[in-house]
Amino acid sequence: MPFGKDYHPRIASLRERGAPLRGSAGRNLVHAADHNARVTLEALRRGEGLTRLQLAEVTGLSAPGITNIIRRLEEQGLIRAVSGGRGARFGIEGDGAYGMGVDVDSRFVTAAIVDLKGRIVARARRDAASAEVDDVLPQMRAAADAALAALGPARAERLAGIGIGTPFDAGRIIEALAPHPVHVERSSVAAALGERLLGDPPPDGSFVQVLFGREVRAGLMIRGHLFHGVSDRAGRIGQMRTGEDGELLEDAAAITELRPWLDRHIEAGADPDRFLDTLDDKGRAAVERWLGRAAGHFADAAIAISGFLAPGRIFVGGRLPRDLVELFATRFAAIRMARMTGPTQPQWLPEIVPATLGPDCVLLGAAMLPFLGTLLPDPRDPPDVGGGAAG
Repeated sequence: MPFGKDYHPRIASLRERGAPLRGSAGRNLVHAADHNARVTLEALRRGEGLTRLQLAEVTGLSAPGITNIIRRLEEQGLIRAVSGGRGARFGIEGDGAYGMGVDVDSRFVTAAIVDLKGRIVARARRDAASAEVDDVLPQMRAAADAALAALGPARAERLAGIGIGTPFDAGRIIEALAPHPVHVERSSVAAALGERLLGDPPPDGSFVQVLFGREVRAGLMIRGHLFHGVSDRAGRIGQMRTGEDGELLEDAAAITELRPWLDRHIEAGADPDRFLDTLDDKGRAAVERWLGRAAGHFADAAIAISGFLAPGRIFVGGRLPRDLVELFATRFAAIRMARMTGPTQPQWLPEIVPATLGPDCVLLGAAMLPFLGTLLPDPRDPPDVGGGAAG
């Protein structure tokens, strides 16, 4: 055991959940101190109840450096001692800061506020007259105001900002949500960040998160860091030609045909995990058509993605009901088995699994955006090359 009697059972998995947590010596002293505090806070967010020695081991920082960081984070109300004595253990103070996420799904706007542990503490939804930006923006503000009211004025003072995953123009969103700090990302990126920070990423942090919507997009994580591509264009997998007919994946797998039933499900406030049981005959037929086309065409895309990236896992879903995503994953598993044993088998085709966070993957990823680069390390930053710990 690397820590003798003080070994914490979750330490072993800390380095495995995404990129390794390492401090930095390759920055100026002020920035290094801030960076190392973020690395320490992330270690505590991943593993509740760690000692100073365990934190030094996980982060690569010196014991005196950890002691100074612990003192600062306690003074700022971001962490607390969960046990006393010489081997005191520390954990995140969930109420130390809050982040709000806003997600726009067609004409439905949802705002949720999470604490530093990623737990939802307030939530609100507003429905726009249409999916057009002029109708959605006022409801975006209304949903955000409602969530803040539910949080309460005292806790609202600790709101770090608002994150949103959307294709809309960032300038108009920032104006609509002023004066709060606003962080805008593509929905696929927000979903990937949510899986990376709050979900179940594979041990080396390399995975692909696929969103099925009016478009088909993906967020790519390589060793715990987001891959942006040229001009931030990575992940536009909907433009891939798939199937024997060479159809665009977006045309084969977009959920346009399912939209009427999905909208009714949301409007009714029905259980997001139980969509299939609510369908009429026409709805079930539409689902079967979508599954038949989407799973087969997506198999070609998954093989291409796996050939280049070899991700540990491909998560699928997005804002879709969980039971629909699970049915898609089951259909794909049969196709995967056939492809892996066929004459043109790919060398590597990972499992396709439902997004861990379910329909809230974009919402929760967006809610974590205000913490990134300020309180927590930002997976969107390129990985550090070389360098040790600044203690």
